[in-house]
Amino acid sequence: MGARSGLGGPELSYLICATPRSGSTLLCAALDGTGIAGHPEEHFEVLLETGQRRQPRDYFQRSNDPEVWALLDDPEFREVLGEYGGRYSEHPAQRDPSWSPPDFERLVEGALSKGMTGNGVVGTKIMWAYFRDFVRLARRRGLQDVRLCEVPAAVLPNLGRFLWIHRRDTTRQAVSLWKALQTQQWRRDSDEDIGGRGLRFSFAAVDHLKLRIDEHNAAWQDFFDGCSVEPMEVVYEDLVEDYEGTVLWLLDGIGVSIPGDFAVVEPRMRRQADELSEEWVRLYNEAASVRTVQKG
Repeated sequence: MGARSGLGGPELSYLICATPRSGSTLLCAALDGTGIAGHPEEHFEVLLETGQRRQPRDYFQRSNDPEVWALLDDPEFREVLGEYGGRYSEHPAQRDPSWSPPDFERLVEGALSKGMTGNGVVGTKIMWAYFRDFVRLARRRGLQDVRLCEVPAAVLPNLGRFLWIHRRDTTRQAVSLWKALQTQQWRRDSDEDIGGRGLRFSFAAVDHLKLRIDEHNAAWQDFFDGCSVEPMEVVYEDLVEDYEGTVLWLLDGIGVSIPGDFAVVEPRMRRQADELSEEWVRLYNEAASVRTVQKG
């Protein structure tokens, strides 16, 4: 499994395990910016059924909340959320008989070539929402008898560490995700104000996204526990508080040799949280408190 790039096979690889808006983009940028820890990106961001990434509407597929259904049926959100692009969409083969599933070998080759720095270190990232399809695609390409716990190492040569990034405050994470789904702004590299015009708060949407985030974090924890894996755990709030210290700790834990003249470069990315985010967090917490009292 896994063709080798022109740079040769990786001497060391690591996998970043994440959920949306957990700070994983900042983490990837931090490691990429060292120049010695690979170029971690989301190289396996595809669904088996479509070969495409999730669309905004896909984030709400599993909801049983009538308020979420009303949101999805709201004409004003049809254009914002788009159509289903994942498992609830029309299968591509229905439109194109020549369609075939994603080429997993090509995805692996891309991860190894694009994700590698000159010292032979490869970094890549995957969200829990794509991990199931990552495993399924791998098993369709010769790894059908490999245990779940062993699939990542069978795909990524010399897999040394798992990095697990998550946030303490998943309410703010859900608010950030709801904003990003409406703006399609997933990172910010400048001080340019993306603004909040046209954005709408929805308790049902934020609550659903928070539930999914909490579930996916629990799923990662179950995976690590079930596979006897001890990941390097990165808490977003701690990364922001001690950026340099966290990067140096990660390089040491991953096993990257650090040159004598090495220095951590400050991040170019800017926080996307703003006054609107704080207002939405307040609105969510107030509504959640009222519902808790009503249920009690």
